[in-house]
Amino acid sequence: MEIAARAVLIMDTVIVTYLLGFFALNFWFLALSAGRVRRLLLRDQVRPPMTDRASPFLPPLTLLVPAYNEEVTCEDSVRSLLRLDYPAYEVIICNDGSKDRTVDVLKAAFGFVRTDVNYHPVLATAPVRGLYQATCALPPNVLRLILIDKANGGKADALNAAINAAEGVYVSSMDADSVLEPDALLRSMQSVADDPSRVIAIGTQVGLSNGSIIERGEVKELRLPRTWIARFQVAEYMRSFTQGRTALGRLNSLLILSGVFALMRRDLVIAAGGFLTKHVRGRLVEEYCGAGAHTVCEDMEIVVRLHRYLLDRGREGIVTFLPHPAAWTEAPEVYVDLGKQRGRWYRGLLEVLWYHRAMMFRRRYGRIGMFSLPYQLCFEAAAPLLETAGYVLVPLTLALGLLSVAHTLTFLCLAASFNVLLTTLSVLLSVRAPSGGDPRHGRGLFAYRRMRDIAVLAFTGFLANFGYRQYLVWWQLKGLRDFLKGRKDWDKFARKGFANTAAR
Repeated sequence: MEIAARAVLIMDTVIVTYLLGFFALNFWFLALSAGRVRRLLLRDQVRPPMTDRASPFLPPLTLLVPAYNEEVTCEDSVRSLLRLDYPAYEVIICNDGSKDRTVDVLKAAFGFVRTDVNYHPVLATAPVRGLYQATCALPPNVLRLILIDKANGGKADALNAAINAAEGVYVSSMDADSVLEPDALLRSMQSVADDPSRVIAIGTQVGLSNGSIIERGEVKELRLPRTWIARFQVAEYMRSFTQGRTALGRLNSLLILSGVFALMRRDLVIAAGGFLTKHVRGRLVEEYCGAGAHTVCEDMEIVVRLHRYLLDRGREGIVTFLPHPAAWTEAPEVYVDLGKQRGRWYRGLLEVLWYHRAMMFRRRYGRIGMFSLPYQLCFEAAAPLLETAGYVLVPLTLALGLLSVAHTLTFLCLAASFNVLLTTLSVLLSVRAPSGGDPRHGRGLFAYRRMRDIAVLAFTGFLANFGYRQYLVWWQLKGLRDFLKGRKDWDKFARKGFANTAAR
C-alpha cells in the first residue's frame, strides 16, 4: 500500500509539473502572438497596399489542388482560385483517382480538353492517366488552368504529381475544398518581398466556414455555425493558430503548416525529395525516413524535412506565419468524422516525430532540434497520455487519502480556469481590433459583427471541458493504437459543400 501511495504521489508530481510547464509556455506564446498580431494589424502588413499588386518583384506562383471525391465543392473552390488578386499564377488540379464525378464536374465547368502539358516526372507518383488544359476564358493574371488525372496515391502523391507540371517559383499545399481570400496570395508573399533570400515557406491562419454566408466561393459574412461541435472547433483553431503558430513562427520554430493552404519554394521541395509517399524514391528521403515510408501528415513532415535538409547543409531558412485568415475550410459536424480526423492528425504527428527522431535534442539542428521537436513531443504527442493518466490518478489520490476533496477540487478548478483563460484570450486576440490604429480601418483578424458570436466563442472554452476534450483524447489514443499497428488509412469525411451554406 505504501509503495502504491508513493507511486501515485510521484505521478501526481509529474502531472502538476507538466501542467505548470504547459501553462507557462502557452501564456508566453500568447504574449508573443499578441505583440505580433497588433503590429501586423497596425502596420497593415496583412493587407499589402495597392501599389504592390503590380510589383515586378513578386514571383509567379503555382496553386496545387489535390482532389479526391470532391464533386460537391471542387467547382466553387476552383472558381474562387481564379479570382485571386496576384500578378501571375497558375492553377494545377490533380484528381487522385476519385470514385465520384469530380473529373466530370471539372470538365463541364471549365472545358478541360486533353493536351500535351510540360510534365517532368522528377518526383515519382502513381500512374498519370491524362493531362488536360482548360479552354474557358481565364483572367489575365491566371497563366494556366491544368487538370491531371492519375491513379489513387493519396494527397501527398497528388501534390507531387502537380509539382511535376508546375512552373511557379513557389507552390501551394492546399485542399480541393479550400476557399482563399481574394488577397491571400498577396498577403502571404509580403513575407517573401520583405526577406526574399531566406523565406522558404509561408503559412497562414485557417478559418472555419461553417455557418458563414458564402457566395461564389467567397466568404461574404462571417457567422458562427449552428452546432456546438463546430463552435468548439472554431475556438480551437483560433487558439492553435492565433496563439500557438503565430508565436512559433515568430521564434522561427514552426514545424506545421496547415494542409488547407501554405506556400513553399518549389526548388527546395524537389531538392528535399517532395512530399512523403510510398512512391517517392530518393537517397535523401530514404536516409531521413526509410525506404517505403509514407505518412498521413504530409504538411508537417515536409516542413520538418525542409528544415533538416537546410540545416544539414549549414543553410538558413525561415518558415513564416501570418495570423490573418487567408483560407477557409469546412469543419466536420459529425462526431465520428471529427474523431477520425483527430485520430489521424495524432497518428501523423507520431509518424513525423519517429521519422525525424535523429534531430531531437541535437545542437546542430538549432532551435528545431532543441526546442521545436521536443515541444511537439512533450506538449502535443504526450498530452493525451498524461491527460488520461490524470483522469486515473485523481480518484486514486482521493481513494488513498493523499489529498483532501477540497484541495483536489481546488487544483482541478485552477487547471480548468487556466485552460479557459487561454482559450478566451485567444478568441479575444482573434476578434479584437488593435487600439491606437486608424479607427476607420480598425478590425480584428476575424470580422465577427455580432457580439453574441464572440460571447459564444468565449463560452466554448469553458464548455469544452465537459465531454468534448475527453472525446478527442479518446480518439487520439485510438490514433496511438493505429500508429503502433502501422495503419496508414486516411479516413476522409464527407463534405456538405459551400453551396449549401445559407444565411440565418
